[in-house]
Amino acid sequence: MVKKRNGAIDFWRFVFAAILVVFHSSMMDIALIHPGEDYIFPFQLGSLAVEFFLLTSGFLFAKSMNKKRENDLFSWKNTWTFMKGKVMSFYPAYLICLVLTFIVLNVTRYLCHIEPYTAGLSKAESIKAALINFGKMLYEATLLRNFGLDFERLLDQAWYLSAMLLVLLLLYPLYAKNKRRFEHFIAPVIAVALLGFLFLHGQSLLNPSKKYELFYKYAFTYKGNVRAMAEICLGVVCYRVCEWLKKIDFTKLGKILLAVLELFGYGFAIVYMHFMALSYSNLFWHRMSIKTAPVIGGDAKVIELGYSSRFNAVQFVLLLFMAISVTITFSEKSVISRLFNHKIFTILGQYSLYPYLLYSIFSENLPLWIKSWGLADKLTTDQIVLIYCALTFVTAAIVMALHMLVKNLLRRRKTKRLAAQGV
Repeated sequence: MVKKRNGAIDFWRFVFAAILVVFHSSMMDIALIHPGEDYIFPFQLGSLAVEFFLLTSGFLFAKSMNKKRENDLFSWKNTWTFMKGKVMSFYPAYLICLVLTFIVLNVTRYLCHIEPYTAGLSKAESIKAALINFGKMLYEATLLRNFGLDFERLLDQAWYLSAMLLVLLLLYPLYAKNKRRFEHFIAPVIAVALLGFLFLHGQSLLNPSKKYELFYKYAFTYKGNVRAMAEICLGVVCYRVCEWLKKIDFTKLGKILLAVLELFGYGFAIVYMHFMALSYSNLFWHRMSIKTAPVIGGDAKVIELGYSSRFNAVQFVLLLFMAISVTITFSEKSVISRLFNHKIFTILGQYSLYPYLLYSIFSENLPLWIKSWGLADKLTTDQIVLIYCALTFVTAAIVMALHMLVKNLLRRRKTKRLAAQGV
């Protein structure tokens, strides 16, 4: 039996993946091409699109757990079976994109001798750099980054996948032991408590690589893990509310109002990530630091809390609106839900993973290619951003098509082998 996918969720999955790709155009070293240019990149707060993926991960986690029979007992075997299924849902694509990123990075660094990257490196130094990158690739293939074993990485965006796996691994036993208690009490409490913690420590959802410390000295965990835990638990709450919504027989007016609320939540998030951040960033953003009291036998320490402003509280409002929208979308009760009942949206949802994992190929290397080929004076920054986006999305489509082709060929071979064996 083929699983029925939610076309609207797949559509919004593509939209927010596209926003993440556009946002990461700001990672390009434009100063290498146009020194001194003060360019404002689109979607300066586009990294908040990750909130959609964390919420949907939590929702689908709850949906998966509720498919299990009530008398299914918790076991570690069930835990690892669940985690294996979750990893394999994205790991082949992740591994392909990781290998491609490694190859393109090293070929570019070998061919494009541009300051301050590889100019002046000897052959031995170039080989050493390639071996170091190979080691990084092997380590990143383990997806253990957010477990605490963190190094300089090739795919910075993979923090989300690593954090999601860590959180699900921790939550599965709690959820499996008592589903109703987890959904009605544990998940809401964790979500509210950790979101409050995030607000108190920086008033922002951003900066997932920030380390939280115990006693101002011992690194405890990454901010991205706390963010993932809070929002995956919030996604579980969304699932419980969604199940309640499904039982209500809405009138046509009610379905229209649900659609308005659904679109408002997504629209508010998109507007905030681009236009509001653009308007307020130069006026109100500042870096906050706190100087701690001296510890006995030691000196006072300055703790960096990251960027903050009076408007950063809006990020938490954005998360609330997005949670409401995700709940309505999954319920399929709004008047617009039937508009997404088409295979094209399923394809877009499956496709969205590929540009998200491939954008660093071009954000890291495109400025080097342009500088090396003498195109710096022929292209404006707007054009470079458009080229970056086009290369990312086209490459993602090609990689996905080839990946699907190989999967289908392997599936057919397996079917033929089982038929020949009389299975």
